[in-house]
Amino acid sequence: MTSRERVLTCLAHKEPDRVPLDLGGTPTTIEKVPYDELKRYLKMDIETKTFTRDHVEPDEKILQFFGIDTRYLRLKPSKSWKLKFEPDNSYVDEWGVRWKKPKSSLYYDPVGHPLKDAKIDDLKKYKWPDPHDKTRVEGLREKAEYLYKKTDYAIVCDMVGVGIFETAWILRGLEKFLEDLILNKEFAFLLLEKVTEIKIGLYSEFLDAVGRYAHVVMVSDDLGTENGLIISPSLYREMIKPFHKKLWQSIKKKTDAYLFLHSCGSVYKLIPDLIELGIDILNPVQVAAKDMDTERLKKEFGEKLSFWGGIDTQKILPYGKEKDVEEEVKKRIKDLAPGGGYVLCAVHNIQAGVKPENIVRMYEAAKKYGAYPVKL
Repeated sequence: MTSRERVLTCLAHKEPDRVPLDLGGTPTTIEKVPYDELKRYLKMDIETKTFTRDHVEPDEKILQFFGIDTRYLRLKPSKSWKLKFEPDNSYVDEWGVRWKKPKSSLYYDPVGHPLKDAKIDDLKKYKWPDPHDKTRVEGLREKAEYLYKKTDYAIVCDMVGVGIFETAWILRGLEKFLEDLILNKEFAFLLLEKVTEIKIGLYSEFLDAVGRYAHVVMVSDDLGTENGLIISPSLYREMIKPFHKKLWQSIKKKTDAYLFLHSCGSVYKLIPDLIELGIDILNPVQVAAKDMDTERLKKEFGEKLSFWGGIDTQKILPYGKEKDVEEEVKKRIKDLAPGGGYVLCAVHNIQAGVKPENIVRMYEAAKKYGAYPVKL
């Protein structure tokens, strides 16, 4: 099978020749520090290309070495916005949010919330990103056509920033926005409505350019923590779900591609809602979180939902030995792969502290044990 055939067979809930492998999306890639270590380990003299706060766009040599079955298309920033770092290692993004990476950290945190003191009238005056800026899609149609016609990989449209809920709270501040959802519903509704309008515009431009070539389209919204949901199911259904429905249905009208949701944490209680809204694929399958047992997820939802991720990045990849990594891969394949519907990669991005040996072992084990029919 070609990579494209493998992924599409899997997502149709049929068994391909082996479990498909992924690396390279915003929530499925590798960070700069472990990538540089991996390059040295593999003795590959290649450039490190990053996007969005030190996420790496893996070199084609790395992707071919591991047998990765996917290739990504990514919406570009507007040319009207320029990335400018301040002396304190902070910058302001297109939405007006300030991000900063402390000296002792490997990650950028949102530290400046431009709508923290806003009132309803301020939403009308705010300088919002222009979703229809054509510079965002320059060259994308040509790249998509090349990948579609000249390669045999599955083509994935990467997520366009974070989701509606996340964008709203990042603009407002998490604590303040959670208060809004209960105490200031009109403001919360209008903010979510505006963010949704912009997201629909961004995805519309993206998919007008490349939708005919895409096999998977990725959306995102982190709804869970380690131990449960960030907000209650009832509050999600009242305040967030209607906007998810609006955005996700707009995407479905633009393309026949599978719809992939990245949502970290314990999202078990919302999975029926997500399926109802048209989600075909759940990522990252955060196995260390409460109620995210892969055997249970497959049994309860495997007929309607595919799973993408599943290899533990919190304990096994950073702290386990190579044999532990192999056993982790075997378990996830045993639980999730029968009948198709499983694409293997790490839970979220491969973080600093993960040894190159464990990364190599993960993909080697996936090819060793991921052949169909699964015999584990």
